[in-house]
Amino acid sequence: MDEVKETREEETRDTSALWLGWIGIVAGIVAFFYAPLLFGGAAVILGLITVFSKANTLGWWAIGLGVVGIIVQWFYRGSLFY
Repeated sequence: MDEVKETREEETRDTSALWLGWIGIVAGIVAFFYAPLLFGGAAVILGLITVFSKANTLGWWAIGLGVVGIIVQWFYRGSLFY
């Protein structure tokens, strides 16, 4: 009985980490087009949360997209705020 409960808790934790990772990736992509500081920052934060969960790869992708989205828009527009 305890093994089944532990397995369900691990599955739930993994599923929530995957969702946070995918939401972070979407936020990182949106940062390229609109409000780079807001969405890029959200992608980095969600990516950090995901990295400390079991989905490391998604977390690092979200962090990378968030940072690159902020930097690209910063060089393109010349300012982080617009």
